[in-house]
Amino acid sequence: MEGKRAEGSMRIKRTVSKPGTARRDPAPEASATALKVLTPPARARGSNSDASFDSSADLLPASLEAMFREISSVDPGEGRAPGSAVVGAKYDDLWQLSLADPVTGLANRMLLLDRLTRELTRCQRHGGCVVVSHIDLGNLKDINDQLGYPSGNEVLRGMSRRLTSMLRGEDTVSRIGESELVAVMTIEHERFLGPLMQRVQDVLDDPISVSGGRVQVSANLGTVTARSAESAEEVLARAGAAA
Repeated sequence: MEGKRAEGSMRIKRTVSKPGTARRDPAPEASATALKVLTPPARARGSNSDASFDSSADLLPASLEAMFREISSVDPGEGRAPGSAVVGAKYDDLWQLSLADPVTGLANRMLLLDRLTRELTRCQRHGGCVVVSHIDLGNLKDINDQLGYPSGNEVLRGMSRRLTSMLRGEDTVSRIGESELVAVMTIEHERFLGPLMQRVQDVLDDPISVSGGRVQVSANLGTVTARSAESAEEVLARAGAAA
């Protein structure tokens, strides 16, 4: 019942049923190539990087990004200098294999938990509110069954592009399951939560372009704000339960 829902959580459920209200997508979505949303920060400090932690880097443990940068900066067997083309390629390959979802290029669960842990620590020390949204694309299985997995993958990539385009560079979008995406965002105060989630809902409401047409996607959105001293796993579990 609504009165018994956990403090700091909200539940939004909506199924797209009005294709006539579709907006123009932020970017073309029909693509046969894998989406490289996740970019190694040492080579391109852009979307989904850990740039937001620079001001307090001396106060936080090393991130997974920093550790990957460290272990791939030198090649002892060949004596290549850091920054060489070979070392850079090795870093990119290591990054994509270990920290990125192979279909969407988004952060995987391991990187999501690392970034969420760091953001929780940063906000506890410096203020702010961490928001976690669990997005379940409820009819993705039907899309896969009716149109094939390539079309299902196009839906995943299209949603990935939309979410990463509307959020800030320091926010993180992750894929943690076949039809499950998670967005981690930071706001100054909870009063900004409503407008932020409306923007996310607008992104989810638009049909997705796939080969041969557009697909209506049903999305269950569960959003929570982190509590004091709550772990990344606990916040993520509450968001999943709210979806």
